[in-house]
Amino acid sequence: MVTPGVLFSKLDDRVAHDQEEGDIAYFNALSFKLEYVTKLVTAGIVACVGDDVDRHRYALEHTLVRADSIGSWVEVLNLALTGPSAQFVLTNATQFMRDLTERVGSDDWRSVAVRELAEVSVKFGIEPQVGAKAALRQFFEIGAAIRNRTRGHGASTGEQCSYACPRLVRSLDLVVGQLAMFKHDWAFLHRNLSGKFRVSPLLGGCDCFDYLRRTRDVSLSDGVYIGINEPVRISLIFTDSDLRDIFVPNGNFKSNSFEALSLITNDVEQKDGSGWSTPPGRLPQSETHGRVALEQSGNAFTNLPPAPTGRIPRAALETRLLEELLKDDRHPIVTLTGPGGIGKTTLALAVLEEVTRLSRAPFDVILWMSSRDIDLLESGPKPVEPRVVRVDDIANLASELLEPAGWKDKAFPRRQYFEQCLREGAAGRTLYVLDNFETLESPADVFNWLDTHVRLPNKVLITTRFRDFVGDYPIDIGGMTDAEASKLIDHESKRLGISQLLTPAYEENVINESDGHPYVIKILLGQVAREQRAIKPERIVASAEHLLAALFERTYENLRPSSQRVFLLLCSWRAFVPSIAVEAVSLRPRNERFDVVGALDELRRFSLIEEMSSTADNEQFVGVPLAAASYGRRKLEVSPFKVAVEEDRKLLMEFGAGMKHDARRGVLPRIDRLVKAASARSSENPAALEEFVPILEYIASRVPKTYVRLADLVLEVDDSEPAKQHAKGYLRKFLETAEVQERLDVWLRLADLCHSLDDAMGEVHALSEAALLPTATPEMLGGIANRINNRIRELKERQIGASWSPEVKDLIERVAQVMERYLPSLSATDYSRLAWLYLNIGHADRARTIARRGLGLDPENEHCLKLVQRLER
Repeated sequence: MVTPGVLFSKLDDRVAHDQEEGDIAYFNALSFKLEYVTKLVTAGIVACVGDDVDRHRYALEHTLVRADSIGSWVEVLNLALTGPSAQFVLTNATQFMRDLTERVGSDDWRSVAVRELAEVSVKFGIEPQVGAKAALRQFFEIGAAIRNRTRGHGASTGEQCSYACPRLVRSLDLVVGQLAMFKHDWAFLHRNLSGKFRVSPLLGGCDCFDYLRRTRDVSLSDGVYIGINEPVRISLIFTDSDLRDIFVPNGNFKSNSFEALSLITNDVEQKDGSGWSTPPGRLPQSETHGRVALEQSGNAFTNLPPAPTGRIPRAALETRLLEELLKDDRHPIVTLTGPGGIGKTTLALAVLEEVTRLSRAPFDVILWMSSRDIDLLESGPKPVEPRVVRVDDIANLASELLEPAGWKDKAFPRRQYFEQCLREGAAGRTLYVLDNFETLESPADVFNWLDTHVRLPNKVLITTRFRDFVGDYPIDIGGMTDAEASKLIDHESKRLGISQLLTPAYEENVINESDGHPYVIKILLGQVAREQRAIKPERIVASAEHLLAALFERTYENLRPSSQRVFLLLCSWRAFVPSIAVEAVSLRPRNERFDVVGALDELRRFSLIEEMSSTADNEQFVGVPLAAASYGRRKLEVSPFKVAVEEDRKLLMEFGAGMKHDARRGVLPRIDRLVKAASARSSENPAALEEFVPILEYIASRVPKTYVRLADLVLEVDDSEPAKQHAKGYLRKFLETAEVQERLDVWLRLADLCHSLDDAMGEVHALSEAALLPTATPEMLGGIANRINNRIRELKERQIGASWSPEVKDLIERVAQVMERYLPSLSATDYSRLAWLYLNIGHADRARTIARRGLGLDPENEHCLKLVQRLER
């Protein structure tokens, strides 16, 4: 029996086990394998149907997740092979189709497989129609008939099973061993937090997926893939990175979920079916579909859709976009980026309408191409038909609108014609507008195609929720300003007749909680109109499941796993927190290492987080708007990151809650909150300190003042010698980058620590460095000199020769020189201390001179008297 990889070996193990129990059990196990192979092949063929505006692949999958019989799977297979969807099969998968549809003679393995199975069916009273030539798809039709006759509507005898088993094995082995689809690599791909992929081979060596183990630049959702030049997701086969089991759909679709069955272990799981919840077939056109033909509008020909009514002007953004479109010497591709519903399309249409009215219009032709697949209506998000999905759709639409000579001929080179238009313009200077660019198939490849061919003065304008390409001129579209949002609220409340329900405080709350998001504001006010009372925005947003999915699902699914994890963390506790706190908590020792800075940057680029810079220390603070946070909390409930995120959140909360305006105070107050929490926890359990130290050390690497707080913390919890050594290390790290005015107290603290550890050399060094600071006063210098002299005396008494190293002598001499600059301000006692410094480094003559000058200030000073007497013996 053929067992090429985990995809089949697990089920083959079951078949081998059941074979030992007798022919009937053996036959039933082989029937399971026949059903399994049928579903693998069908799911694989359907996965190879490309995107199109009629959603053929979606219609096939929609049927499969609801299919309660193997016969329905075979019907879908035949429809995919011979129906309208066959024209959209990926070029590299045509051999898969040929394997199944080509009629072959009796010497071909496909014919042998069909005839072997036909013999089995005859034994069970089925009369298959197999001609001189057979197509392999008949194998699956006959297999469904056998399954229905034996497992569905009849009881097989031992004699029948004994006859059927060897033939069934031979036919299955031929299909599994020879089918082109099963000669390609299959793997489960899981994107790690690092952005690289874990490749779990299901079939073949999976060398074609090796590059995914090394790159961070490819975005693929977790799942089963077949390698045909590029990975193709097989959405209806389910497993995990450990390949513990393999599940296929088993019908029973209810409430947006369906049953998935393992034919290996007989286990059943419920799978999310929300992606197949809308009816199949062609959807209605979008509000921004665009006109079917070019018409003159002002001074340009265009197919622009009508501008939306009730638009609130956004002057700054409109001016910026208009200026970029008017530049004919730079920026051939301009991109409007921002979250769904933020107003990118509305802004583009408003500016383009103004462009057509200019007396010297910069473009003769404006082509509008919409890829929108969801209209955000007041009644909620509604799926719509995108006008363009693939590169060929773009080229076809351009030909239909521009109507070049011969464009209706099938042989007309539409793609080449559009590429020429990008370079040379279409009947003059041309602006190509691609709305909702992110919904195109392979948007990064489409961008590269456009970027390769477009030439000024022609331009491309893109609207998109996210950018996974570079080379354009991006304009970020964020929420409305408070003034703009207030105008929108005023307009909508009058239109809805709810002005009397809205107080100024409620309006301010709506603006703050929506973060100026125009569609969210409209949804909030619509709900107020329905209930005729001012409902808290949090309640409305939390219950708007379809709204949240429409605004954020596509963007979230395109995030790297590391970005998803950081987003879920920020959503789990809605507060404005320092970016560095998010980094430190996410990189705590128990967590897998990943690029948190890169994750925050991606969230910023995808407009999923708000960011503010503190005026106190220029540190960045981040938070998540209400709608995004509500969506994130829903995703967290079913996320594999849930446990780790909840642990991270506990630590993040120790930094203290904060609103957006709290960011102006800077990051240090939040760090102090964390240190205070660490102190409280460690006072009850000293071992708890280990949880906080790595986080504070990470923060200190960016905010060095944290090192001083770390020193305080470790000494508060433990005054042992190791703790003091750690504290010394923290203070020294702070001093490496500290401002001059911050160093004096820390050098003196370090000197005290060295003294407590009997580190005489360290103490002398710290004291000397403190004395050399420009912030040291004459009074401080006298005290420092006294401590240095006392420490050197102790060293002499202990006969520690290292105390006389050239470095120590040099430091002491420099301290003495600094003190000399302050001689007029020194007391007689300080003169004696300075004299002792000179004496300790072997400058007896200078020591005598300084001591005598001290006596000149105070003839009775006992310290100077004793020193002079000693030096003049």
